Amino acid sequence: MNRLEVLKKLETTLEMFIAGVLESETTRIATHKSIDVLDDIARDSLRGRRVHARLGNWLARSDIASRKDRLAEPDITRIGNLFQEIQSGLDRTDPEAKKLDDEIRGWRKSGVVPKRKLVVKMKSPVQSINTAENFTELLKKENAYLTDESERNPHLLSILDDALKSAAAKEDKMYLHLAGAIVYYLKISGYKIGPYAKRLREIELARQDVEHVA
Repeated sequence: MNRLEVLKKLETTLEMFIAGVLESETTRIATHKSIDVLDDIARDSLRGRRVHARLGNWLARSDIASRKDRLAEPDITRIGNLFQEIQSGLDRTDPEAKKLDDEIRGWRKSGVVPKRKLVVKMKSPVQSINTAENFTELLKKENAYLTDESERNPHLLSILDDALKSAAAKEDKMYLHLAGAIVYYLKISGYKIGPYAKRLREIELARQDVEHVA
């Protein structure tokens, strides 16, 4: 094999490598975009919105379904967690919701299952967490959430209902704290908050049971 033939072979090999990388990157980007759409669906589901049509369209048209056995582990976990959030808002007495729930269960049987994040905590001799700063950041996060939700729905009771649903389905403690703050605000403002206070307490107890088991 002369020098020219060697160069041509190397050029061909390089082109094939670049084409493979581009195809892989294109597939990765498409996968993440599709999962982001599912994330939006899950978020609206937790807010009590009807997502049946959008979820059905995602399940029918997402190219992830055809290659879910080749997905990266983090993507599988993320999809599994989102499906779990969506399932919490599906009413199986509704035929359409039951059909969607059955499809999600089919994905779970194929290995797309939710997983909790494992957090390893180490006791430090020095207090490295500034509680005041963390609380300030929590309030900023809650304010951003309230601003966004107020644009969608200006009614505080609706925002409280969404926060309680999110607190029951998500691990983020912001929703639990926000729901508690709204309940207390309504209480001192003279509103009857019995049903909401009961839901909040039930969510708190459920969290304590999960943490105890963990």
